[in-house]
Amino acid sequence: YCFPRSLQRRSSRIIYKPLKLKRKKMETQVTTVKQLPLNEVMSIGKAFAESGMFSDTKSAAQAIVKIQAGQEIGIPPFAAMTGIHIIQGKPTIGAGLIASRVKGSGKYDYRVTQNDEKACIIDFYQGTNKIGTSSFTIEDAKKAGTKNLDKFPKNMLFARCISNGVKWFCPDVF
Repeated sequence: YCFPRSLQRRSSRIIYKPLKLKRKKMETQVTTVKQLPLNEVMSIGKAFAESGMFSDTKSAAQAIVKIQAGQEIGIPPFAAMTGIHIIQGKPTIGAGLIASRVKGSGKYDYRVTQNDEKACIIDFYQGTNKIGTSSFTIEDAKKAGTKNLDKFPKNMLFARCISNGVKWFCPDVF
């Protein structure tokens, strides 16, 4: 139940009447992003860079690159600014954006079976069929020289695990 904004008054008391909400079946919908002309990308990139809201974007040129990279894989400008990161001078797609593309694909899904400070294991599905498992352990991360492992081990293990799994099992989401 939830309460409506419209209220009934009886004497000096306010009485809330509960509403019954109908549950709708969740639908997967794939949307396409309209390609923006370069002058609009440049204008948006300049505004985003000047806003100071994106700490990894130091200039309008970097913002434009992030937005353009996003457009090429069907990501709208704001999502590109928050989900594509500049790491060692290269635009890199973040784990959250990767995960959302898998869930929103309508074709693939994933389930995290383990995610702790030692390992992350993710099962990938096409429809109801399991198509593979991706795992990334703390030992794998140390061998690879993964940064920020001391600060956010679960996040970093998930990021590597989801990106590997998408490369291996559902690369067509991008």
